[in-house]
Amino acid sequence: MNYAPSWILIDTETTGLAKPIYPVDLAAQRMRGWERDGEPFRYLLNHGCEIPAEASRVNGYTREILERDGSAPEEVYREFAAYVGGLPVVAYNTSYDWDQVLLPEWRRLGLEPSGVRGFCSLQLAQRLLDPVPAGNCKLQTLRQYYRLSERGAHTALGDVETVIDLMQQVLRPLAEKRGLDTWAKLMGFLEGEWYPSRL
Repeated sequence: MNYAPSWILIDTETTGLAKPIYPVDLAAQRMRGWERDGEPFRYLLNHGCEIPAEASRVNGYTREILERDGSAPEEVYREFAAYVGGLPVVAYNTSYDWDQVLLPEWRRLGLEPSGVRGFCSLQLAQRLLDPVPAGNCKLQTLRQYYRLSERGAHTALGDVETVIDLMQQVLRPLAEKRGLDTWAKLMGFLEGEWYPSRL
């Protein structure tokens, strides 16, 4: 891809959907265009709070695990800010990871946001795959349908790596087939009005 800027791909595992939502696992990978750029970032966070049983069943984290292996949130976000710099932050569901998890968390702790809100890679998948042959665009559904490597589902770093696999092996060829061969064209494609071919 011509002119491939840097950006950050993230994922969070959390205490669930009930507010307040606490992230318990935060991972990130600096990207340049479609490619990894350097080492990933990954921390467990210890908020000292109970983990609802339904969340623990999904991601496997308990209060005991986080008290043993987790770091103080302020320390994690200091490291995260240094990793991200001012780059755009992208997630597979940006409206959840950024809008519902990280922004409220930073407000709660009195911290400035790290980076700026980037695009949503779920929306990119929905548009490029339309009509979706796998039936839906859930990350693990697409991983299984396209026979991507198993990366540790419902761990933040595993899901980041699965999104990278999906982007490199499935979405990039589809984008290039559509003539989306520059980052500016890809962003224009994402920002344009879109209606799914099947509801």
